[in-house]
Parts: sequence; C-alpha cells; structure tokens
Amino acid sequence: MLEAPSPTRILHFDFSTGASGDKVLGALLEACESLGVAGLADLQKLASALGSSISIHREKTLQGAISATSIRVSEAEPPHRHWFDIQKMIAAAAASGALSESASRLAISTFESIALVEAAVHNEDLDHVHFHEVGAADSIVDIVGSCYLFDLLRPCVVFASPLVLGFGTFKSSHGEMSVPAPATSRLIQGLSVMTGPYEGEMTTPTGAALAKAFVDHWQPFAAMRPTALGYGAGTREVKGASNTVRLLVGESLPAVGPGPGLSSLPVSVPQTGFSPLDTSLETGTDGTAFYLENVVLMEANIDHRTPEALAFAAEELLAHGALDVWQEAVMMKKGRLATKLSLLCVPAKSSESYELMLGLTGSLGVRMRMVERVVVGRESISLETKWGPVGFKLGRFVTDGDPPNDTRWIRPEHDDVARIAREFGLDYHEVYDDLCRIADLQALIHINKHLPA
Repeated sequence: MLEAPSPTRILHFDFSTGASGDKVLGALLEACESLGVAGLADLQKLASALGSSISIHREKTLQGAISATSIRVSEAEPPHRHWFDIQKMIAAAAASGALSESASRLAISTFESIALVEAAVHNEDLDHVHFHEVGAADSIVDIVGSCYLFDLLRPCVVFASPLVLGFGTFKSSHGEMSVPAPATSRLIQGLSVMTGPYEGEMTTPTGAALAKAFVDHWQPFAAMRPTALGYGAGTREVKGASNTVRLLVGESLPAVGPGPGLSSLPVSVPQTGFSPLDTSLETGTDGTAFYLENVVLMEANIDHRTPEALAFAAEELLAHGALDVWQEAVMMKKGRLATKLSLLCVPAKSSESYELMLGLTGSLGVRMRMVERVVVGRESISLETKWGPVGFKLGRFVTDGDPPNDTRWIRPEHDDVARIAREFGLDYHEVYDDLCRIADLQALIHINKHLPA
C-alpha cells in the first residue's frame, strides 16, 4: 500500500559533492522505496511512456564506502532533440497516465529553465534551442523521473546544503569548458553555492535545474524527525569523498514555517466597549502550539559607530526581514568599550542580512551560527475598541502536568498603544493596561469558554 503524502513532510538534500540528475534521481528513488511511495518498476513504466526505446537499469554501488543507487538509462538510436521535442515527450507521458499533471508541470518548468539559459548562452530563439547532453535520454529521465518522485513525496518544505560546484575544466560537446559550465553558471543565480575542494564539474546543468526547482531554503540541516533516507550515486570517483547526493526525509517538530495554524472560531462578544473586527480567531489544533525552527544568529562587535548610527542600523535590519535585533555592551581588546550588535534571521535571508549588516556598520566581519528556537504559536488579530481598531497578539500553549497547564494570552500591539496615547494625550501604561483588561475580560474569556481543553 502506498503511503499518503504528509503535509508536514520535510526533505533535506546534501549537495556536499555537488548535484547531477542521476544522483538526485537515485536519492529520490531510495527514499521513495523506503516509504513505500514508488519503486523501480514505476520509473521503468515512466521511461517507456517517454520513449518506447528508452530503458532504465539500476545498480547498487559503493561510493566512498557508502552504498548508493546508480541509475543508468539507455536508448536505441537516440535522436537530437530540441525544446519542442522534449515538451511533446512529457505531454505524451502525462497523457498515458504515467505522469501526474503536477509532476508534468514541474518537469516542463525545470526543462524550461534549462532551455532559457541555453538560449541565452548560444544566442538562439527558445523554440530552436538544441539540447546536447541535456537532450539525451538519460538527462530526460533524470529530470522527469526526479519530478515524478518528488511530486509523490509532496513535501511541505525542502532544505539543502549549498551546492558544491567544483573547479578547473571539463570536456563537453562544445570542447573544453571552465567549471561551472555556462548553463550552470546562469542556473545557479540566486542559489547558495560554493566551489568546494573537488576538481572537475561537480554540479551539472541538470543538477542545478533540479535544485533550483526543488529547494526552498539553503541551510546545513533542518529540525525534523527523520523517517527515510536515500543516496544517489554519480559516475565519477571523487578522491577522498563519496560522490553522492544524500536525501533525508522527515516530519516537522511539529511544524515548520510561520507556526501552527489556528482553527476558525466565531466570536460574539457583548458590546461593552468594543466588538470584534476580525471574527475568525484561531487556535492550534494539536493543543501545544510549540514549534521548532532553525534560525541564523549573527553578531558583530563594533567600537567605531555612534549609538545613533547603530540604532539606525537595527531599524534597517528589522525592516529588511530580521526576526529580532538587539545590542549589548561589551569590552573589546585594548580595554575599549564597544557594542555587540546581534540579529536573528531565517536561513534564506542570511546572505542578505550579513551583507546589509556589514554595509550599515562598517564592521570587518560578522560571526554566524545556526541555532534552534522554540516558538509559541501566535496569531495577529484586530479588535474594535473605544479608541478604534487595535491590533493584538493571541497565543496559546500547553505544558505537561496533571492536569496539563493550558496557557492563553492576548497582548495589544505596541504601535497601536503608542498611537492611542499620543492621539488622546493619555499615559502609555494606562492605555496598555486598559486594553489588556478589555481583552482579558471579553475576548479571551469568550475564547476559553468555547475552545476544547
């Protein structure tokens, strides 16, 4: 029986020896077999649907003492193919039922990304792009097969380590080329990449296109509960390393992203000073509302900027997506007082954040490390008060105990409290306390009465 795809499934690709189509496909196949989602027979059926003379063979091989799947594709009298020809092959596979509509769209989108860069590299029209290595049956099966298996897994989020590109030169149908290949150089725009210690082409255009299509966030590892593992082998022997792509499949702990969702609850509050403006308050369905997330912590010690300049830097960092920014007084070398500027950001914004941090502060370096944080699920709501609409943060979490400690809180947003205090000439703390009393005695009491324990 096939396992139903999970909405909390996480994938993590390890591209520490680069990415190629056969390595990605092999890793996906092993992971899918482990989960009972698909097997080699499904890939062979897909290959036949793509072309009657295309066949797939699978070998178990050792790469750097690691057992991995090696996929080999053969085709009798392979023709030269253009972008239009490949689209027809994918459409035929979808029409036969061997490929779902969503997998077909993903495969076409992935191939189109290659077609666009090939057109730019060779200064050709898109419809006349002639695929060389990527137009061969093995690359077609690598891409379409990977999209097919990826679609069966249906992850909620995909992480990956930076793509290792390699260095030096390699031979292609166009002659000797520098690493990375011209098409790869264009495909990796916006991705996280590094040269790595290995000579030669470690990431191919096919591998780069699949990584671009699949990966949401680039970070060393993701908080998860692992459930399956897959290794895909490349053809080259890499000295001192296992030339593989590792795919780790897991479940979130218990959620990844903005936090647990809140189930719809209509609110009907007596008209004693306010009424709800947003009538869909929500609360975590699992009753805990805790979740883990990976974030990047950045720090820089600064002794050459004024407090005003650092305050401006903190505001700019927050405006550009930092989760939090703070300052601490520190003592640097030679007995100089300084300020340690710190920020938290999601891994996807790490490059943007450290570049901005360096530019705003003039620091000569930023320390970075991956950390985990436990977050309480929260929701932003708006309530109508005697001062008009006011934003509140609503949260809930349950801690262990007998009986469990069910905690719910609601707090007014600072910006709205400050606005009301200025507009009506009131004391900030009085406004804040008054809003808390309104929320506690009306909205939160109502919610507690209607939510399940």
